[in-house]
Amino acid sequence: MIDIDQSDPDFVVLRPEGALSEEDFASVARAIDDRINRTDKVPNLIIRVDKLPYWDSIGALTRHFHLVKEHHALVKKVAIVGDNPLLSVTPEIANMLVKAVVRRFPESKLDDARQWARAEKDDPGHFEVIDDPELPRDVIALRAVGIITAQDYEDVLLPLVEEKLKVHDKLKCLIVMDSDYATYSGDAAWSDMKFGLTKGFKLSSVALVTDSDWLKKTAKLFAPLMPFTFKGFAVDELDEAKSWIKR
Repeated sequence: MIDIDQSDPDFVVLRPEGALSEEDFASVARAIDDRINRTDKVPNLIIRVDKLPYWDSIGALTRHFHLVKEHHALVKKVAIVGDNPLLSVTPEIANMLVKAVVRRFPESKLDDARQWARAEKDDPGHFEVIDDPELPRDVIALRAVGIITAQDYEDVLLPLVEEKLKVHDKLKCLIVMDSDYATYSGDAAWSDMKFGLTKGFKLSSVALVTDSDWLKKTAKLFAPLMPFTFKGFAVDELDEAKSWIKR
């Protein structure tokens, strides 16, 4: 089934659960079309995924594709909300197939997803350089704000790394993802992986400061593959993280 919530004037919230039928997708299509006809405005979408749903038949799969084909050129923004790790690749794939901008948010950032869906523009976030005079010059300290995209790697992180490598053989990295952090875009996740593979050998240690369990688990999962020492810290352990990264 797909629960449809139209209580917000700017977006429609869809909550798919279990086996999805042809009629489920037909209901979504009718709801969106009726909303457009009634308000003369195309709503953005928020899709909340607690557990990965599935199609109950080939007909349902076909109806799903038809729904996307008929509406992807109309809907401007789609927020996918959920903690399943498989959802992290969904925006990257979807953005190649549809005109809408697709972003993924963890369940704890549902309010950020709502704000993003209401906003007129995409409004991605940025890396904020942490200017702490007590940190050694071989430390890159950044705070992630809002939605981090591949452009943030190109504009901030990579230039910082290249500049510091002119005077240091090895670097250390401190990344803070506190309450102002919203999510990574799909292209940012890919940029993060490329950075680890191409620049990771230039890092001696990385500290991640966050209260997000899924971020910590994902980082620990890939840490053994990276050529640097990794340690995670809670947000209220920022001072401990700074002490650790200075070693």
